[in-house]
Amino acid sequence: MEKHFVAKLETLSQKQKIRILVNNRALLVAYVDGQAYAIQDKCPHLGASLSTGTIANGIITRKEHRLAINLKDGLITDLDKAKFLRMDTDSTGVRTFQTVVENGNVYVLV
Repeated sequence: MEKHFVAKLETLSQKQKIRILVNNRALLVAYVDGQAYAIQDKCPHLGASLSTGTIANGIITRKEHRLAINLKDGLITDLDKAKFLRMDTDSTGVRTFQTVVENGNVYVLV
């Protein structure tokens, strides 16, 4: 795995979330409860960016369909909502990535 710079920890904590591209892959890095989390920035419903969603209690929710995904494990929090949206039963979440903080900088391991 390679380590990729995301942002200064201070910047991420102020912005709460940052969208980055790593190896042509969009990632969403969010700061929740003193911890940085990274997930694939692609909604499992229609593939739109999750970065436009709102974060509350460690969950990011898409505005358009109110699909909510846990930032810690990448899983959809309401499978009934996923069924209502007629999502593939295998689409239960998005991929997560490990983050590290070193010397006040946030990195994602890809």
